Amino acid sequence: MEQGEQGEALFFLLDGVLAVEVDGAVVAEVGPGAVVGERAMLEGGRRTSTLRAVTPAKVAVAPADRIDADALAELSQGHRREDATGDA
Repeated sequence: MEQGEQGEALFFLLDGVLAVEVDGAVVAEVGPGAVVGERAMLEGGRRTSTLRAVTPAKVAVAPADRIDADALAELSQGHRREDATGDA
């Protein structure tokens, strides 16, 4: 997943560790159980970060047309990078 690309799928990290990069800088790492890609889907926009595998990883992909938008909105409450870093 690359920052700036159109978000048309949701990703579920089943195993491994991914680095979260914004403008080329690593801002976080996520591990098994992480759900990523929801912001672009909910906001109808582009990816806000790049994900890179730090370790071998297994990822399940769910296309946007297979996701319940209401359930996704509920899942994403409180799952915004700005909330975690204090940025606005």
